Amino acid sequence: MTGPRILISGNFHWQAGFSHTVEGYVRAAGAAGCEVRVSGPLSRMDDQVPGLLPVEPDLGWGTHLVVMFEARQFLTPEQIELATRTFPRSRRLVVDFDLHWADEQPELGVDGTAGKYTAESWRSLYSELSDVMLQPKLTGKMAPGAEFFSCIGMPETVCHPLTLGRQRDYDLQYIGSNWWRWEPLTALVEAAVTLRPVPRMRVCGRFWDGATSPGFEDATTSVPGWLAERGVELCPPVAFGQVISEMGRSLISPVLVRPLVAGTGLLTPRMFETLASGALPALSTDAEFLAEVYGDECAPLLLGDDPATTLARLTTDFERHARIVGRIQDRVREEYGYPRVLRNLLAFFG
Repeated sequence: MTGPRILISGNFHWQAGFSHTVEGYVRAAGAAGCEVRVSGPLSRMDDQVPGLLPVEPDLGWGTHLVVMFEARQFLTPEQIELATRTFPRSRRLVVDFDLHWADEQPELGVDGTAGKYTAESWRSLYSELSDVMLQPKLTGKMAPGAEFFSCIGMPETVCHPLTLGRQRDYDLQYIGSNWWRWEPLTALVEAAVTLRPVPRMRVCGRFWDGATSPGFEDATTSVPGWLAERGVELCPPVAFGQVISEMGRSLISPVLVRPLVAGTGLLTPRMFETLASGALPALSTDAEFLAEVYGDECAPLLLGDDPATTLARLTTDFERHARIVGRIQDRVREEYGYPRVLRNLLAFFG
């Protein structure tokens, strides 16, 4: 194939939404007129990623470099020097998933992105790598020097809710780790258990039953046994590539966001995966900014101040809401499909 050959540099973990996003890039590359691989020399990854994504050991294969950052400054000084020596500055850009490119690190209550790093250290790192800083910040003012880029897209496989039908294994399910999501999830469960019959509920992911992530105890706090006592089935993280199909096993899948995401309007992979799954995506009050992507027609999917009533309505009037979700899927797939996301990315190289 002739066309750009994009190397992605990042901190990859098989169960992370970031890795699933890069899989979307890889699958859509042909339709966007390019090729995409993970840069082995310029990435960190667990032992499962090489079997799930194409890892390229030769930097000479690539014509362009995209460096993606979430929480961690994963590049060593030697890797930074290698990247800047190999790729011209005009062919390097930074995708800033967590808004580190800012005069001050965003802080929403106890939730923030800085971790052990300072705003100055992030800006210095990004400036060394590129002149182009891209952020998936949907609402509000961009930081000086940053540009909006959705970064994330609609998955290739989209299942209409009516195709899966009304009979599912679960009525209400959340797939994802507990990262500042304990309070919104438990509020939703409390609402659900007031319904009759009580919905069949499942949660898949880490840190939902007392275990915490070292160094991030506040972000991953939970009460051991609380969910099980209310009939919620707890399962491990869903395997790579199976998130969307597992979501589709439930009639309703909520979109829950951490305070930082709610306060800054950040897009996340789960917002698109949930819509694509064939479950009805119920939007928490903190996620209502997503109406800018889903469109005005998503109003019946908002959980609002009375989530129990909304859950009951979604369940009893499933067919009407399924048709609404189908129309939203069609519109979002057109605007945020990964081929279009990749073409938009390439345009930033000029």
